[in-house]
Amino acid sequence: MVAGVMNVPASKICIYPGCDRPAVPPHPLGGPQPSFCDLEDHNALTAHLERQRLAREEASNQTTEEDE
Repeated sequence: MVAGVMNVPASKICIYPGCDRPAVPPHPLGGPQPSFCDLEDHNALTAHLERQRLAREEASNQTTEEDE
């Protein structure tokens, strides 16, 4: 390690599909850093539902392309 340079972890990006915002910082008293940004609707449930919606949309696009 270079003298005077601290090992700072890279900032985490929100894992909500299509979101590029930084994730909320870890709690000052400890614990893991959250995986989502500060937007209220970016949480585990809505991210799961959005991934399912995107998968259904992609599957329907593939079937319409095959039909043409």
